[in-house]
Order: sequence, then C-alpha cells, then structure tokens
Amino acid sequence: MIDAYTHLDMSASDPVADFQSRMASAGIDRALAVETWNGVNFPYLERIVNSKLSEFRVAPCFRPEAALPPMDLLRKDAVVALRVKTADLSRLGEVADLLLSSNKWLLTHAENGIAALANELISLRKRHPQLRVFIPHLGWPRREGADDKDWADSITALSRNRGVVVGISAIAHFSREPFPHDDVATLASHLLKLFPSECVVVGSDYPMFKTDRYAEYMKLAIEWVHRNVEKWFPTLESACFTNFNSFSR
Repeated sequence: MIDAYTHLDMSASDPVADFQSRMASAGIDRALAVETWNGVNFPYLERIVNSKLSEFRVAPCFRPEAALPPMDLLRKDAVVALRVKTADLSRLGEVADLLLSSNKWLLTHAENGIAALANELISLRKRHPQLRVFIPHLGWPRREGADDKDWADSITALSRNRGVVVGISAIAHFSREPFPHDDVATLASHLLKLFPSECVVVGSDYPMFKTDRYAEYMKLAIEWVHRNVEKWFPTLESACFTNFNSFSR
C-alpha cells in the first residue's frame, strides 16, 4: 500500500527514520515524499534519492525563478513527480517535455483555488494530452474553512481527462468535524463516483496532523475507498503509478 502524499517531520531527530517507523506501524510499504514550499525537507529528499531507499519516491518543488529543481535531479528514477503551483504551470516549458518523455507526474498545487487550477490544467493537457497529472487533497474542496463553490464543477471537468489521478489526503485540514471527519467522507464519496477506482490513491499529508495518529488516518482513507468501490488496486501494479515499479530494488 502506498502513502501517495507525505512530507517529513522536521522536528524529528532523523525525519526519514521517523517516517519509516510510521509506515511500519500502519502497514504502508511505499510512500511519495513531497518537498515543502519552504524547502526545509529538500536535503532529506536528496538523501532518499542518493541512498536509493526502495520504499520511497520523491516529488521536488518547481521553482522556475531559481531554476529548481536541477534537471539532473529530475531525471533520477526515484523522482517520479514534480510539484507545481497553479501560477507556474504556464512556465513549465521544456520541463513538461521531460515529464512526458520520462512518464513522470505533474503534482498540482491549488494556491488560487480549484477553478483556477482546473482551467490551467485543461489548457496544459490540450498542449500535452499524455501528461500525467496527480491532484492531491481531494482537489481542495474548501478554502480557509469555507466550501469552495467551484469545487464540484471543477473536479467533474478534471475527471473527464484521462491520465488524471486524484488523492484522498489532508483529511483533517479540510474537516470541520472531529475524527473520523464524516463531513470529508462525503466529499471523498463524491470523488469516488467521478474517478475510476484505479485513478484514486490515498495519502496522509504527514505531519500536518497529530503525528501519533498516522496509522489511523491512513486506515480511515483506505476504508473510505473500500466503502465506495467494489474493486480497488492502489498497489504498485496500478496503471496510475507504474513509475513506482521501475525503480531498481
């Protein structure tokens, strides 16, 4: 089982070892470690890449103003996705070609809301129809605690594009209710009606909640999927995350 979206706990003495222990506690065998926008976890992501830790894959942030990440890093097998802000999608240039040619994923960020992201993505996919897109965090259904009125229409439009994966993650962030966050379960059910089950993954957004509840949050997201679909294959064989299979063990 993959945790398809996590950061690292930078308060831990060894953030990588800390997360490996969290994975073991939850029965998670692989994870996509995502760089934060402040970049503080980047040295540990480089360590993962250079050490070839087989249970991890990495998604660095796209910072065009600083020419980051380095193209040689982006070409590494362990780097399977690139995290990009909505405002920077139009600035991908040759990076989009590299993502396409190497079957890597565009990991989106909706800093301006899901409607703006959907518009940019649909435009980008017209130019690059084979580009693989991963939309985490349930497609950002709420902004600053308020329902995003554009969420339902935007996520429906995105679901019509082949090659788009959606993630059930950041559950606590979008909830107005205590665990088990039934209000977000309703949003997840809506997503699962729109997207094919093979294009749905689950992630934790660790450590953006009480870290000792990691296993509970992963179990909760997995239960939501099984509650809504008869068959689900979020394994490494899934057509949506084939790049996870290509990394040498």
